[in-house]
Amino acid sequence: MVIHVIGTVNGQVNEGMRNVATHLAKEFEKDNTVLYSGLKQIPQIVLNSRRADATMIFARANKLVYSLASIVTKMCRNTWIVLVQKPDSDFMARNNKHPLKCSYLSITEGDMKDVKVVSGCKKKLFSVGIKAEKFAPVSAEQRKMLKQKYGFDPSKPLVIHVGHCSKGRGLEDFAKIHTAQRMVVASGMFEDENVVRILNEAKVKIHKGYLENVEEVYQMADAYLFPTRSAEFVISIPLSVMEALSCGVPVIGYKSFENLNEITGSEGAITLVDNAEQLDKVLPEVIKKKSDHSLLEKTGSWCEVAQSVLRMVREESA
Repeated sequence: MVIHVIGTVNGQVNEGMRNVATHLAKEFEKDNTVLYSGLKQIPQIVLNSRRADATMIFARANKLVYSLASIVTKMCRNTWIVLVQKPDSDFMARNNKHPLKCSYLSITEGDMKDVKVVSGCKKKLFSVGIKAEKFAPVSAEQRKMLKQKYGFDPSKPLVIHVGHCSKGRGLEDFAKIHTAQRMVVASGMFEDENVVRILNEAKVKIHKGYLENVEEVYQMADAYLFPTRSAEFVISIPLSVMEALSCGVPVIGYKSFENLNEITGSEGAITLVDNAEQLDKVLPEVIKKKSDHSLLEKTGSWCEVAQSVLRMVREESA
């Protein structure tokens, strides 16, 4: 099967959609021919869409993606838009008026619920995967060594976050934690100067840029803070939360981010609070849940996810 992937796939998995696209594309390559196009490479998109049995667009569904899909569907009848967030209002307005002749793959029911599809096109649910062999717990001695490696006191608790220092993600809440060491691994993408300034003033350690062995940061942590309150600023199923749980690290999040309930963790693995003022209060109990085994349940590998996606895509090619 010839699969055309449109999006950013560059080997780095430092952003939600890019993470999903990269892992799926690598799995597709094992038994298929995969063609790649960037979102703005129009001549290449046209050429590859004509050659493909299926085209998959990995990008936030906005007006650019709507325009792109309207072109691609004229050349490849088996076209899919992959949703890891709700489509934005521009996309919805255009698609409500003139629905695209494509199908949709979504990581949550809610993200695709209101998207109109034409007769013969589908809306399908797929899960996200995890590299369980990479994101795995380590021994207490290894955790101690990792804390020392990254410049932390092994005798004191450590709270981390892996993501972007961008506006709207709530990272400023790290400044309200006073009972633990704190670290943010920031991709360097979408950086907001004010967020970085607040973190620096609060003496939160920031690692900027892609970190190849990011699993070490999860493994040494005692708790993971996911401070985002709205799915507008992150993908609907936060992969970093799954990676933390897989490393045996308990998670704190906010009740307002309802999609955290979509992640199946061990009992008590995810603690939800109302506001940042409660963080110091709940941390001692959360840290007790740090485990030497995975706290993530019912999650498959990227290989299993890719095979499921391929079955759905092949049905439309048949």
